[in-house]
Amino acid sequence: MSKEPAQVVRAFYDAVAARDSNGLSEIVKNSFHADASISWPEGLPYGGRVEGASRLSRLFVGMVSSPVPVGPSGLEVVSIVDGGTQVAAQLEFSWHAPGSSDSIPSGALELWTFDGGKVSEIRAYYWDTAACRDLVKDTQAASADA
Repeated sequence: MSKEPAQVVRAFYDAVAARDSNGLSEIVKNSFHADASISWPEGLPYGGRVEGASRLSRLFVGMVSSPVPVGPSGLEVVSIVDGGTQVAAQLEFSWHAPGSSDSIPSGALELWTFDGGKVSEIRAYYWDTAACRDLVKDTQAASADA
């Protein structure tokens, strides 16, 4: 029996928060369309669109398996709004500059779209992409000065 969309979203974030790479892999395998995609704001260092469940699985597993924090950590789900075929999740987390332990408090709204009971798209809307960009610049400048 397949899970309801809001249950899939909750299970996904629970696996991310627990850094459960096997759980994430299973969620993508069982609950994502083969051509599912995620879109992050272009202003982020990894911004843009990633397509394909197999690529998404590798991406999500890599993020939670990385010994150096990448992107969000300390993820907390503030709320989930279940709209049936669309589910919105409000998140709070520490955002880490890639390749650095430096972070800032941040958050996002992620809108999940389901088709036929499976994830077809996730669109992430970060609160402050300029602060993320500035952290990356500051981190790069500190590395260059070292």
